[in-house]
Amino acid sequence: MDAATGHVRALARRVTDAALGLGPLRAALLAGSGARGDCDGYSDVDLLLYVDELPPEGRLEALRGAVGGAEPIPFAPQAMQFLVGGVPVQASYSTVAQIDEKLDAALVRLEHVRSPGQKMLAGLLEGLPLHGEDVLERWRARVADYPEELRRAMVEQHWSFFPLWYYAEQMQGRDAELWRMDMLVDGVFNVLGVLAGVNRVYYARFELKRLRAFAEKLQLAPSGLAERLEALFRLAPVEAADELGRLVDETREIALDALPGLELRLRFPPGTRQQPWG
Repeated sequence: MDAATGHVRALARRVTDAALGLGPLRAALLAGSGARGDCDGYSDVDLLLYVDELPPEGRLEALRGAVGGAEPIPFAPQAMQFLVGGVPVQASYSTVAQIDEKLDAALVRLEHVRSPGQKMLAGLLEGLPLHGEDVLERWRARVADYPEELRRAMVEQHWSFFPLWYYAEQMQGRDAELWRMDMLVDGVFNVLGVLAGVNRVYYARFELKRLRAFAEKLQLAPSGLAERLEALFRLAPVEAADELGRLVDETREIALDALPGLELRLRFPPGTRQQPWG
């Protein structure tokens, strides 16, 4: 374990102990880089505290005071960030019933196919238990059983690409660079979303970091995926559009091989090009 990760984990345990001193906890989970073990000098403590009933008003302020926290910033009714020795600590309270409901919404009702909600699911799987492992293991078992219905929904919902390859030559002569880049970014995130579904990997576009580490989880993927996605933004516009088209084609073949029967159509398939009427 590197020094930064060790420091973040030790601080998370200190805050958890302080929270236990203020009232009962069903569980506590360290999420983010502190749990994964890839901290650096900019990492924060992302601490999730689970209770049967939400604590009274002022509990987070009391928790901050117990660990000598400074510069408090409330960012939700039961969540606060403060600094301890310069390290940002984000602590939040949720009830066990709230998490059970969120898991039902995500895994049964499929309400978080295209939302930051999947970040919570990934956090439960990757998180480091600090208290109440029995509660956390029950949730983790549910999350680890990635539903087939969610898998198909992820592919279908992210199968959405503006055909830059079709309009590439038209866009060269127009003042549309900002829009072109926006469509390119959107295409990259949707390629990742389709592949995440195919591979049963929880995925949220929101705050997606460490692209290469994420791509390594995708066993079924175009070769050199992370490098090719990043290279799109260094290529000339027409070349970038054509390479995005190749990635979309390869992703489509992978998805159809893994999930036969899907309807993955595009009005203008990769390789087609708009022709001038003149």
